[in-house]
Amino acid sequence: MIRLLAPLLGLMVALASSPAIAQPAPAPTLELLVPAYFYPSRRDTHWPRLIAAARQVPVTAILNPASGPGSRADSNYLKVAAELRAAGGRVLGYVHTSYGERALSDVVADVDRYAAMYPIDGIFIDEMANDDDTAHYLYYQAIHGYIKALNPQWRVIGNPGAPTQALYLSMPAADVLNVFEDKRRAYVRNYWQPDWVDAYPASRFAHLVVSAAQASAMRDAVSRAVSRRAGWVYVTDDGGGNPWNRLPSYWAEEIACVQAINAGQACR
Repeated sequence: MIRLLAPLLGLMVALASSPAIAQPAPAPTLELLVPAYFYPSRRDTHWPRLIAAARQVPVTAILNPASGPGSRADSNYLKVAAELRAAGGRVLGYVHTSYGERALSDVVADVDRYAAMYPIDGIFIDEMANDDDTAHYLYYQAIHGYIKALNPQWRVIGNPGAPTQALYLSMPAADVLNVFEDKRRAYVRNYWQPDWVDAYPASRFAHLVVSAAQASAMRDAVSRAVSRRAGWVYVTDDGGGNPWNRLPSYWAEEIACVQAINAGQACR
């Protein structure tokens, strides 16, 4: 499959050395990209609040029933996915790739299960490689091509969680790249991005920031994301081994921050 979808290596090199030319575009819209790794039980309050937020700001939630789709559809996830989409939000299915080492057939099988079981708007490719290994380029291009063959309208978001190579966008191997996934302290002190990012619109990049303890830290992180050309963002005060198992305590303030930015105002 990889050989069928792969371009010639010479073309890949040419693409890498010729980044896309930025085109005039409408004013950017900031969107919340929420890893919604919390179960929608009867007592759950996070999914209802996430669904309510989708009526106020652009929201895309990453659905992750069992570190992937699981073996059968869960009626509770079906319900909240449908409700989120009805409220104007979008849903992505979570698929991991073990940094390019997971069998392509297993990745494709997960994509097929999401397509068969859940109402989704695309796929979130986690644990994405960020090196310049040709085999990895072709691996992720194959995944992207397979997803787009199922539904050309689906969005494919790749998550290296760190700065990466331009070729992953230009091939393409993803429609959007999440290029930061770390603590707020690292976002303030250690963040950097390669020059090629400036050749693309902000809508092609996402930043996920964890362990931002107060609402003021969240507002600072969201404002930094905008200045760093990210069109997708999520900031949480959660941390530890799974910082995605709840919404942040300042969820209402984060919604208000995004609303302000999309209205052309400062997040205060």
